[in-house]
Amino acid sequence: MADPAELRTRMVAKLADLPGPWLQAFTDVPRHTFIPPLVWRQRRGVDGNDMHPLRRDEEPDEWLAVAYANHPVDTQVDDGRPAEDGTGHEVTSSASHPAVVADMLAALDAEPGMRVLEVGTGTGYNAALLAHRLGPENVVTVEVDPQVADQAKAALDATGFGKVTVVTADGTEGYRANAPYDRIIVTAGVTTIPHTWITQTVPGGRVVLPMTGTYQPPGILTLTVHQDGTARGRLGRPAAFMALRAQRVPRPRGRPIDTDTGAISSTDVHPYRIAGDRNAAVAIGMRVHGIHKHYAPTTDDTGTQWLLDPDTDSWAAIGLAPQPPYEVRQGGPRRLWDEVQTAYRWWVDQGQPDVGAWLFTVTPTGQRVELEPNGSSGNT
Repeated sequence: MADPAELRTRMVAKLADLPGPWLQAFTDVPRHTFIPPLVWRQRRGVDGNDMHPLRRDEEPDEWLAVAYANHPVDTQVDDGRPAEDGTGHEVTSSASHPAVVADMLAALDAEPGMRVLEVGTGTGYNAALLAHRLGPENVVTVEVDPQVADQAKAALDATGFGKVTVVTADGTEGYRANAPYDRIIVTAGVTTIPHTWITQTVPGGRVVLPMTGTYQPPGILTLTVHQDGTARGRLGRPAAFMALRAQRVPRPRGRPIDTDTGAISSTDVHPYRIAGDRNAAVAIGMRVHGIHKHYAPTTDDTGTQWLLDPDTDSWAAIGLAPQPPYEVRQGGPRRLWDEVQTAYRWWVDQGQPDVGAWLFTVTPTGQRVELEPNGSSGNT
């Protein structure tokens, strides 16, 4: 049987850039004790259910290897309602990628004795790392799913972190009973930042969260809270998380699209530039709304970059070719490619700023994003 301690040592070795105290937490807290005995792996299925179960009692070595692998572990599918054979369609809870957990904890910059609220308990592993560094009595973690919260509470109790406060509630409301907090960390994708988190954080405190949208790739946003009740911050490293359940956006489901009905044009902008370049994609996502992107490869190294707006049944298909021009077909009331290409060219005209150039501001009435230093801005 595989040795959990050896696997943990290998995992921690990949996190060598972490500050020493957090590195010690990863070394001391056994990740596998927070992983449920039933997890899922993605395998393409003919029935459309891509998530297949992996059970600890049936494949203990494989399960343990997954628990310490340098990638997320899928711990729930379809909101806890998988198919009768155990397969699932969509991941709805997971243990986050260890490197992303490390990045967010480093951004949090929390010191012993600070009070921290975590939004999105998941397995409880992140709360245990916080408790190891700050003291269990200083950690509150909120989870919207009662089953997930109960499993996390049991794991925290079993590993000596029973004094962590585990609350079953909607994390967008924070947890007022124990406020204010020195730090808030959010482990679910956020499109709209609740001002409640700002009001429950002390002036000078930090809120760290994965900021995302339908188009732009997600990234770690670190906000500093100010005396006037606002918070400001910038994006950092990439970090993909499932959306807060209160902010879920249904994914466009596959349906036949007759591209022959679309208006045909061409472009010299390579599809990768508008979708695969993170700096460009973030800028585009700030200026267009409600557009989902999906790349469909083919066997001959070509493919199609799809843009979809399910609310208006608008679509665009951009064909990948060895060299420009690239064929564009568009249908529906919105001309999605025209919108995206206009936003892309705006980003180029601004000097192709990187993701760190965007300043996010959260106020009691909403949030805004500004591109500095030239002042061009757009509301998110």
